[in-house]
Amino acid sequence: MTSAKTKGRVATWHRWLGWIMVIPLAGWVVSAAVMTFVTMNAQNGLAGVYRLNPYNSVDLPLSAATVTPDALLTRIKSEYGIDRLFWLRLQSRGPHLWYVAKPTPTSLAMTFDARSGERLDPLPDSLLEVVAGEALIGSSVVGLKDATEYNRYYDVERVPAAWVDVAGAQPARLIISRDEGRTLRRLNIETQRFEWWYRTFHVNQFSANIGLWTTWLYACAVGVLLLTAFGYLLFWWRRPRSSQRQSGNESAAPSHVAQSARARSLHRKLGVVGGGTLSLQLLVGSYLWLSLGPLEDPFRGKTSFNRSWAAGFSTESTLDPPGSVLERVSPNLPKLSRPVQAVEWRMGGSRPIWAITTRLDEVPLVFHSDGTPLDRLPSELAGAMARQEMIGTPAFAYIGSSPQLYMDLNKPIPTYQFRFEDRGKTDVFVSQTTGQIIQRRPQFWRIFTPFLDTHTFAITGSKPIDTLLLAIFLLLVLGMLVTGVIVQLPFIKRKEF
Repeated sequence: MTSAKTKGRVATWHRWLGWIMVIPLAGWVVSAAVMTFVTMNAQNGLAGVYRLNPYNSVDLPLSAATVTPDALLTRIKSEYGIDRLFWLRLQSRGPHLWYVAKPTPTSLAMTFDARSGERLDPLPDSLLEVVAGEALIGSSVVGLKDATEYNRYYDVERVPAAWVDVAGAQPARLIISRDEGRTLRRLNIETQRFEWWYRTFHVNQFSANIGLWTTWLYACAVGVLLLTAFGYLLFWWRRPRSSQRQSGNESAAPSHVAQSARARSLHRKLGVVGGGTLSLQLLVGSYLWLSLGPLEDPFRGKTSFNRSWAAGFSTESTLDPPGSVLERVSPNLPKLSRPVQAVEWRMGGSRPIWAITTRLDEVPLVFHSDGTPLDRLPSELAGAMARQEMIGTPAFAYIGSSPQLYMDLNKPIPTYQFRFEDRGKTDVFVSQTTGQIIQRRPQFWRIFTPFLDTHTFAITGSKPIDTLLLAIFLLLVLGMLVTGVIVQLPFIKRKEF
């Protein structure tokens, strides 16, 4: 039989842990409610819905570039010692013409002025403002802040970037890379609000030091688990005596003591029902943050990057100049009211291909180097191209085809799905048009969904019912917190046992 001294110690630990954990718990509950409300009617989830500008603001013919692709390749080899490129792109940006060279599929790009040959990256604020000001229809830049950004497409830990706030028809925050002006993320008002509540109150990430704040987060989670365990012990120990004590003394006790007794009774009942569910949610949430925080690299598939990649084309290659490319493909282009927006030289397996961008909000049109259109890559070729980008070039199996969200265009594009026999058993989604890897989903990612569904109460498949279940749980926890505080108010005198 447990001694009164032990029971008293557990009661003391429960009381002090309750005071310590009340603020983190309240933050988790309130932030969960706010995040659920913010995303209740959000279209396209946290990716949002945006109307991308289809054309550059200045009608610049790409043939106006005075630096030829061959001259640029020679410079890249001689000055930077780079032997191969994943792709080379010529594009218009406001009044500028840029060459963007991608040394490997996952490296930062190199950007050059196509008229002077000057290297531009890391892009200064003035050029990023040009890019951001034309990214969304009807929006203009109102603020810019230097930043770095985690991104699953790059092999660097953090991508040099900027947060650019735009106002107008589509107010948003754009995270734009400084290597080539690529839009890494778009946050509208709802997603910015979600992000603030999520980082500040739900996962307690108050700075970029993930290790420090993850330690704090998990310490809080352990504290709440202990708090719940102590609560169940106290409930078990006190359950035969609670009714006797209340029935004999409550009527004669002062009003504030009676109020405390009622709060204590409600606190125990709520704790019995909600404590176990809260513990399960904390364990699941800890796993989810492990995936999205400290272990994000393997979760996103970065550990499958082939850093010894040696495909692409040689910097000693001879590339057709942009004017010749456009002339050769023009018979097979749709009728255009604006100049071609970009030309990209890349390899489709062992054959050179050209990706012609006629609209910035659409996937490019792909052509063989003789000018004949290539509607889509054969799945065997797309798989073989993706294999070159996988560590160890493992065997793979074709799973099927499906549309997948491509963040650059903020919409789904047709992809092939392959499963590779690498260490992570990674599913890779490859663009049917260019052969570019759009998504890597290792087994670590694939088992994430059931945990996320549990954490968000996506149980029945009916959004109203699931939201109601989540609301009931949050009210249970909030009720536990409020009644626990009332029981422990310092002016209430009581005897524990």
